[in-house]
Amino acid sequence: MRLGGFFSAGTRAELDAVCGNLDIYGLSAIGAPWIFQRTMDDDACVAYGEHARALGIVIGEAAMWDNLLTDDAEARAARIADTREMLRKADLMGCRCGVTLVGTKDPGGNPLAPHRDNYTAACTAEFREIVLRILDGLDLHTVRYGIEPWHNTFFYQPEEIRAFIDSVDHPAFGLHLDQMNMIDQRRYYDTTSLIDTTFDLLAEKIVSVHLKDLRCDPAHMFLKWDEVTIGTGVMDYPTFLRRLSTLPADTPCFCEHLPEERDYALNFARLHHLAAQTGVRFLRREVAVALS
Repeated sequence: MRLGGFFSAGTRAELDAVCGNLDIYGLSAIGAPWIFQRTMDDDACVAYGEHARALGIVIGEAAMWDNLLTDDAEARAARIADTREMLRKADLMGCRCGVTLVGTKDPGGNPLAPHRDNYTAACTAEFREIVLRILDGLDLHTVRYGIEPWHNTFFYQPEEIRAFIDSVDHPAFGLHLDQMNMIDQRRYYDTTSLIDTTFDLLAEKIVSVHLKDLRCDPAHMFLKWDEVTIGTGVMDYPTFLRRLSTLPADTPCFCEHLPEERDYALNFARLHHLAAQTGVRFLRREVAVALS
């Protein structure tokens, strides 16, 4: 497992500078530079990836977060093209995962917005065609396209996720695992079974991971779940880390959504502690070659 979060490097030159911070917290994964597909040419992507590998850094994920289910045909075509370019350049960089959400049929366009059609067979079939258009003809060697689960769509529970991945049936397509996002009311007090079912069905399809925790807010009048620091919510992290440790060693695992470095530092420390208690570990950075 490769742990990351908060720290990034926008250019090849910044990779050297970030190493000290990665080493302080026992990290060895970073995300791809923001909108790199628009700011870096092919040669720059290759050079960035080669230097990261020489420094023992795994480039874990790149992303396109715009709504792919928009009914605006021109906008949809542009977003599909953006995702294809993100995947192509991420592959040149040696990145492990390019991630998107399913999106929404809500006319407001916020990809997180609920809509009744998001759960239908018609939406599932429509998004399958989008995924196939994104992957069509791409010659990918390192990166895989992963969808992140979200409660506002059919891509939410392990059984439905496995069925959708099987329907796409493409070797470069899989799951960007955010296990916290998959918690529902039925499994809020039984995340162990959710984790085990997810890995039993989907372990071979997992390409990248987010590490978060969840807790219900009892002061709120109706259902309200809060994202909290690891170890203060309901996620069974010993089971989660044990199952994660069976994935390929370079699988990137990122903390996210925290306000400050000190909050990330707490998460990193807790994760290293929980991993040690479970008998597994996050791989630290190892320099692959002597750098001139």
